[in-house]
Amino acid sequence: MKKIFYVILTLLIFVSCANAVNRRVLKLGILTKLNSTEEQFSEIWKKTFAPNNENLEIIVRFYDSLMAMQMALNAGEVQEIVLPEESAEYLINQNPNYEATLVLKTKGMGLSFGFREDRSELLKKFNDALMSLKGNWTLGVLEGIYIASPGVDDPEPVKFEKFEGAETIRVAVTGDLPPIDFMAADGTPAGFNTAVLSEVGSYLHQNIELVSVEAGARTASLASGRADVVFWYEVDTSSTIQPDVPEGIILSDPYYEWNKFIHVRKKIRQSKDSGWSFNDIKNGILDFYLAR
Repeated sequence: MKKIFYVILTLLIFVSCANAVNRRVLKLGILTKLNSTEEQFSEIWKKTFAPNNENLEIIVRFYDSLMAMQMALNAGEVQEIVLPEESAEYLINQNPNYEATLVLKTKGMGLSFGFREDRSELLKKFNDALMSLKGNWTLGVLEGIYIASPGVDDPEPVKFEKFEGAETIRVAVTGDLPPIDFMAADGTPAGFNTAVLSEVGSYLHQNIELVSVEAGARTASLASGRADVVFWYEVDTSSTIQPDVPEGIILSDPYYEWNKFIHVRKKIRQSKDSGWSFNDIKNGILDFYLAR
């Protein structure tokens, strides 16, 4: 009887050790979600995207800005960062040391303007402007100019029309989702964000003033009165759970949508002369994700 017990114990220890050897921990960098904790969002991410593999542990780390997230990636604090497709492509095109490892299909993801609950009239005005810009193809043209070729040529700042005696609307922009929310190297907002807001201002015949904040400070800029509008909150139109939208924030209709997230890491692919094949690269990535 004792022999059988020791055999079973030995087998359990062996299996436990084997699992420990195969276990992988994937640390992902993600821009701060303003209505979720890292732990809560880790669970959401696992349920939505993670492969069915008990040996793969996924840990999400929040970062208040794209720069902070890139620094974490470069320092090895996270193995990969996750961004909407166009922002990931922009980053890769601008940084030869980065590469994509994984494309995740999604549904219903988009960006909306955010307002305090007491600014519902301003929200209605923005929705009217968006409806007009969509209907006359202006929004589609701006996407073509500013987003369709991310990272190829950085755009120049857009000049805002001035309306004498009109109200000034302060809009918080971050520069943390290029080329959608973009800032030039000198800190000047210059991307799709400025182009859209310029058109909104012209439609409303009201002045637009840009306020630069980090992604993690978007809601704080509204609460403090520093901004009347936040350029973007990430929304999931297919779900009632909104990890990026705190209570007390009301949203416009989405003005931009996407259907892919991309994982970005520091480049480890070898040159063709090294003898590595694309199959080697694929298997190396899968070995890590699937802990096989």
